[in-house]
Amino acid sequence: MPLSMTYQEFLRYTMEEREKWRRFCAVHPEAMEHPMPSPRYGTIGKLIDHIFLVERRHLQRLRGEALSERTGLTGNNAPPLFDYGASVRRELEQYVADLDEDVADQLRQFEVREQPWPMSARKLLFHILVHETRHWAQIALAVRAAGLEPPGDHDLFYSKAFH
Repeated sequence: MPLSMTYQEFLRYTMEEREKWRRFCAVHPEAMEHPMPSPRYGTIGKLIDHIFLVERRHLQRLRGEALSERTGLTGNNAPPLFDYGASVRRELEQYVADLDEDVADQLRQFEVREQPWPMSARKLLFHILVHETRHWAQIALAVRAAGLEPPGDHDLFYSKAFH
């Protein structure tokens, strides 16, 4: 038996994490304004905005669409930001459901930062989830630095996404 994690399992794990953070931000709306340790994203809210925008942009790349420049949100109001993220996620799930497995593994060219990157749709789809996971960990660190306790256990070990 090969040891592997399916895309659907990883997707469920990231959805668990999003839900923890959505609930946390609803209880601690002030957290959206806490600074990130790195000035690149500014605040926790701006980094959450970045997570959801990057997912949208990669989905647009996969579909061959023009890329959005912004979410159109401020990054300081959690409910509409998480609603935006949920909307993008539903579109991503539909894209994956419709994606032919053979097509998913075909090498394609994606332009990122004005540079071509050869990769399969499968690789880009997994990257979307890895990107999000990395940033939630950064947010957890910023929350701790702000004197708050992050919501729940975040390690895959604790996830109910798979056994």
